[in-house]
Amino acid sequence: MKLPFGIEKLDDVLGGGLDKDTINLVIGRSGAGKTILASHWAAEGARNGENVVYLATTMGRKSCESYLGKMKFMEGVFDRIHWRFVRIDAKFLLPLTPEKLEESVVATIKTQPRDVDRIVVDSVTDMDKALGDPVLYRLALRYLSRLFQKNDVTALFVEEAPYMQEWSETKNLAESVILLDILRVPDGYARALRILKKYRTAHPLDYIPFEITDQGIEIRDGKFVRRNYEFEYRA
Repeated sequence: MKLPFGIEKLDDVLGGGLDKDTINLVIGRSGAGKTILASHWAAEGARNGENVVYLATTMGRKSCESYLGKMKFMEGVFDRIHWRFVRIDAKFLLPLTPEKLEESVVATIKTQPRDVDRIVVDSVTDMDKALGDPVLYRLALRYLSRLFQKNDVTALFVEEAPYMQEWSETKNLAESVILLDILRVPDGYARALRILKKYRTAHPLDYIPFEITDQGIEIRDGKFVRRNYEFEYRA
């Protein structure tokens, strides 16, 4: 069973959407459109009558309502999503055990995980910063993933892509990884996404151009190919 984003061209290349009961990752630089893409997925779940929880650690309620709430894809479903605006503090995670993490998750989402169909964690980077230790962060990711898988929750993690160091463990835990980037092109910059990994799906590896409008994310035709250390658009 597939859980789509509601973005036709993206769902097509993903083989219908994200696979049910899996861990998935959207990663990219700041401003690339990660939160909007994750919100598309949450909105589509709410539109289909699913129980959707969105954990927002970098966005306040008012900015969420005035920005995401006004986008076309949120019409009629914004209030059906269970928005949880939180600030992650290490004291709610430590000492780090599966039981402690589950207790914190239940207190945050205000329901039992088994009653949730889709959950967005935006972003797990805040958990990384709160713990301040890569070993603890990897352990927390594994406990969180096992909790969702045990309760048949389909999860979408959102993560900031580091500028210099290696990517985190999240990419190895996820069954699909979607990279959002801002590419240097001859006449400036352009947003593009690339599917780095998607189990059970023969997907393209090209950079797919997209734009952010008041409709949300709109996929453009064509692709970007590298040329002389830049990217050139081809129809």
